[in-house]
Amino acid sequence: MSYLKVQYSAAVNGQSFFIIPKDNISYIVAGAGALTTTVDVFLKQGIVGAAADAYRITFNVAAAAGYSLVDAVTEAWISNPGGIVAQVGGIPATLSVTAPGVIGGQALTFCQVTGVTLV
Repeated sequence: MSYLKVQYSAAVNGQSFFIIPKDNISYIVAGAGALTTTVDVFLKQGIVGAAADAYRITFNVAAAAGYSLVDAVTEAWISNPGGIVAQVGGIPATLSVTAPGVIGGQALTFCQVTGVTLV
């Protein structure tokens, strides 16, 4: 079985990461409303003992212009075929401009996961 690994920026309840079995993921969308720092991962099967069918991944900041939190989580979900773990990470939050008139550049800071909750 393959897993989607979500690394926390700081331990949450003693855990440094959260895993979701890839084969139980149905689809991934941006968090509801104007929440630009959340991504919802909907499951094929609901969570046992909970009135929820999705996990909400919360990031500390929105992604830099030209990048997408939803795309990054989706890429981790579909990546690494046949592998065991694909990790969410490396999403730029701010960029430096390397030359006048050039958009983009190197990442200065990255989006970090602050929590995963049921929705």
